[in-house]
Amino acid sequence: MTYQTLIIGHRLPGVTPSEFKRRYERHMAHIREMAGVHFPLLHRRRYIQRADGENATVIVGPQADFDYDVLAEMVFENEDAAKKFYGILGEEENAKWIEQDESGFFDRNRVRLVVLGEVEVTERKA
Repeated sequence: MTYQTLIIGHRLPGVTPSEFKRRYERHMAHIREMAGVHFPLLHRRRYIQRADGENATVIVGPQADFDYDVLAEMVFENEDAAKKFYGILGEEENAKWIEQDESGFFDRNRVRLVVLGEVEVTERKA
């Protein structure tokens, strides 16, 4: 059974949604290189649509509930694989690079990371 986590990320004030996405994608390319074979099986990033650059395109719920900018899902082979990945990111040189890079676009004080549980899927029948 895979081990899955979810990251809820926010951009820093003054960073536009498009700049945030550009920087985060470049950041993730470097993280992938850094982690090598210990990179997750999947690292999917879903960016919140912001029609005017600030307000989310909300269908139901208050605008204030959508203050985050990205939901990122990571899928690992198992919990040990996740621990290896996080261990690599926590190595002194890597952690220093990550903190320095994120300081220009990613609000580290508001980031959330949680382990996901069971997944259920409902698909439309053909």
